[in-house]
Amino acid sequence: MIMSQNNNGTRQRVGFVGLGAMGSRMVAHLKGFADVQVFDLDVARREQAAAAAGGQAVASISAMADAQVVILMLPDSPIVDKVLRNELLKTLKQGAMVIDMSSSTPANTIENAKLSKQHGITFIDAPVSGGIGGAESGKLAIMAGGEAADFARALPLLNRMGTKVVHVGPVGSGHAVKALNNLLGATILVATSEIFAAGEKFGLDPVVMHQVIDASSGGSFMTAQAWPRAVLPKTWNFGFAMQLMNKDVGIAMSLIESTGVKTVLCAANAALWAKAVKENPGADMTIITKGIREAAGL
Repeated sequence: MIMSQNNNGTRQRVGFVGLGAMGSRMVAHLKGFADVQVFDLDVARREQAAAAAGGQAVASISAMADAQVVILMLPDSPIVDKVLRNELLKTLKQGAMVIDMSSSTPANTIENAKLSKQHGITFIDAPVSGGIGGAESGKLAIMAGGEAADFARALPLLNRMGTKVVHVGPVGSGHAVKALNNLLGATILVATSEIFAAGEKFGLDPVVMHQVIDASSGGSFMTAQAWPRAVLPKTWNFGFAMQLMNKDVGIAMSLIESTGVKTVLCAANAALWAKAVKENPGADMTIITKGIREAAGL
């Protein structure tokens, strides 16, 4: 195994903050690669993650003062802002790097990079796609935003967690691509749900439909992953919360509006997701498919 090393041959010191369904799986891939410290408000989570990563669970972010890189995998931009501005910028030493792998808003990311620079700290964004399965296997798609030299510095760590790591542009670009990608995925999920409902009402076998569509031009990540795992077996538990998808849809719509691009399909889809979240708080994203089926009388 190639280790992430400093110039003196010692292993890089890496902090990881946020150990939910994604973060707890991602950090495990750093085992033996770096000296890892983990933090989460949930004590059990951080103890489990520390064991999985072969690292140390710390009781506060201030214990990461000597970390050379800190990775954030947090629920949203306000939490990222709080952790960075109230904790990390007061804790880390000059020359450290913060990698935000959360789904944050591009504007906040750009501002966080500016604030970090004032403290002598590098801040880049590197959100992910691929869900729990990708996090578990270390095969996430990772889209990074930042200066080329900063991306190169972060790349060895990112390559541990993903197999498709792309530098998409300056800081904030990663979060922009992530939000737009998830808006597209959310739109495809709804369209696919309507198509399958119509086919089943016509009398088609949904399993046979899936075999054909997934191998044809209508195939997508949703037919390849969500349908066999959560829709066809009717477990409605793909592993990505509807609330998180709706958050990304909202970020993408704000970005689109700022560009002046007029949308019809995306706007209608965003309204549908906002309504679905209000009706199904805490539900998995595939519950939207269940709702479409029920509305069709299935």
